[in-house]
Amino acid sequence: MTISESPLFIGGSKEEVDRFKAAIIGQSDLDDRIVYSVNKIIDILSEDMTRKEAIEFYEYNILGIYVGEMTPIYVSDYDNRD
Repeated sequence: MTISESPLFIGGSKEEVDRFKAAIIGQSDLDDRIVYSVNKIIDILSEDMTRKEAIEFYEYNILGIYVGEMTPIYVSDYDNRD
């Protein structure tokens, strides 16, 4: 299964799903689940609300949602340049 064949679970309407495609950073080799960048999701949400509101929205409305075996994976970007 490829990303284009996998279901996308962020957003209900086609416009919302298309909007969050930019946050996809890959696909799980193990079970083909979509992998999203948390930072990119927050950036997208921040277009319509403050960053703090975007983080709260993500944590409450996206992170904890279980939609079955294909529930997406959310990855926080890590900068190890220190």
